[in-house]
Amino acid sequence: MAESSSTAHDSAEFKPFVWNPLQGLDHKERRYALFLNDARDVVQGAHTLMELLAWDEDRRDEAHSSNGPAPVPLFGAADRASLQRLAIASLGMLHADIECQCEGLEKAR
Repeated sequence: MAESSSTAHDSAEFKPFVWNPLQGLDHKERRYALFLNDARDVVQGAHTLMELLAWDEDRRDEAHSSNGPAPVPLFGAADRASLQRLAIASLGMLHADIECQCEGLEKAR
């Protein structure tokens, strides 16, 4: 008999996506891999977000300069501000983590 969907879901285990696998790494390598995973996600996410915000602004500017109908903005003012704060906070946390990593290297010397 086929396994019921509820049984299949009960046995499923959430496995988060990671860029660098962590299995088989010692403590130091694992911490570094976790840092790289976080750094890569933050940088790629911030890059994509800034591209979207710039594209939306360019699109509005082009419509304004051509006296055409104003396009519906992809992001409203409140959403733009919120997304910019998200990028600032994410990059700030990444910067703090980088500083901790650098301090750790200095202490190791």
